[in-house]
Amino acid sequence: IIRLTSFKLAWPQSQRQSWTQLLSIYTAGAHIHGFYQLFWPTMRQRMRILWALALMSACYVLIYVSYLLAERFQRRTIHTIVSNSHWPISSIAFPVVIVCNKNRLNWSRVPLIKQRYNISDKQSPLFERVLSAYDALQFQHFQVFAELAAEPLLHTLNHLNFTQIVTELAWRCDELLADCSWHTQSVDCCEVFRPRRVLLGACLEFNELEQRASIEVGKGKGLRARLMLNAALHAPANALPKGFVLNILEPTVWFNFPIELLPHTNVDIGITAVYHYYDENTYVLNSKQRECLHENEQFKTLQNFNYMLENCQAECQQLYMLRYCNCSLDLFYPPSNHKPCQLADLSCLAANNQHLQNYAEPGEEAFVVQRETEKGMHCDCQLNCKSLTLLTDIYEHVQPIGVQQQNGSIMMDVYYKRKDILVYKTSLVYSWLDLIVSFGGICQLCLGCSIISLIELCYFTLVDVPFFCWTRFA
Repeated sequence: IIRLTSFKLAWPQSQRQSWTQLLSIYTAGAHIHGFYQLFWPTMRQRMRILWALALMSACYVLIYVSYLLAERFQRRTIHTIVSNSHWPISSIAFPVVIVCNKNRLNWSRVPLIKQRYNISDKQSPLFERVLSAYDALQFQHFQVFAELAAEPLLHTLNHLNFTQIVTELAWRCDELLADCSWHTQSVDCCEVFRPRRVLLGACLEFNELEQRASIEVGKGKGLRARLMLNAALHAPANALPKGFVLNILEPTVWFNFPIELLPHTNVDIGITAVYHYYDENTYVLNSKQRECLHENEQFKTLQNFNYMLENCQAECQQLYMLRYCNCSLDLFYPPSNHKPCQLADLSCLAANNQHLQNYAEPGEEAFVVQRETEKGMHCDCQLNCKSLTLLTDIYEHVQPIGVQQQNGSIMMDVYYKRKDILVYKTSLVYSWLDLIVSFGGICQLCLGCSIISLIELCYFTLVDVPFFCWTRFA
């Protein structure tokens, strides 16, 4: 038995078939509106022309609107909306609290340091001048080292590691802090605070490593501590105003804008948080388009730190100190591979202090640098795509004269004001899914077709038409 098999078309056709018949057979079973009337055998010529014009108009509208949809998709516009207004505050770690005395050094330990490092009587005045400069040092205030350039004995102390010396002279937790409590429970200050380098020098920090969370809201239910000024132990040559500097920031962030606290006051600091993130649809954009960086994207930041805007700015500061003076003041930053500044390099930082004060991000140069010959720091740092903003409300109360402490101490209370976090989400206004839905809608509006209709058209074009040509002309 011999079975003859043949290729079957989607629509049956006779042996002698014209193009018109082939199209008529397709349109009879197709689901694209207008094709049926266009090739109906009994249709009058005038009506056939009108249907052809209508079909051409619909195709024109389809092509034009599809072009507008594609152009809208290519613009990749983003927008920000409120995603959640009641995200629990316990979902994040309690902020890192950094405490610094404006006078960074405990001067009572200077004689011991002189003895430990074999400072001679001839070197002692210069050694104390250097330490007095470090006592008031912070980034962008390197002018305190301006007078060291003319010192003839400067080279005799250049071998000393002043970062280590200043760290040994910095205030210890039992010298700076007392009466600490966390969640209304008394705690040992030295168990919850540890030394930390910041752009103000050597200070003390809370909750950097532990990243404790807090669900308590209100005064006295966060972190409380007494800050002791101890003015009698300050450097005699530092005549700057006394007080404290506080820094409240997110864990893994190196530094933020400081808060100055005056002595003889009680300070309540209420914190509210705002969280902002970019959703997954924005991952298709590059960092320039979305104006933020994800954690897995490579960009300059502090060594062994995740990318954060503040960490990028800190690394940029180090790179500019390396550019101007070929060293970095390691007292301000975490350990890195950058060359640390020695005593002889500090006068270079003082000479370039004005340049290190001019900070500009891309697009801000015209507003920061006033003259073409003036240098500055141009840091191409972007926001991180998942950022937590801590808003602080500071309430200072002057202590009554009768109860003011002799050492100028203040009582600090840091707490959450609200139990909820406001969450913002940034996403694409028009994603690829919106493009598909819109394109399907315009196809249905103009031609009344669906995906099945397009598959039928593709089958007719790629299978039936070639087979028709082969059987007719072979």
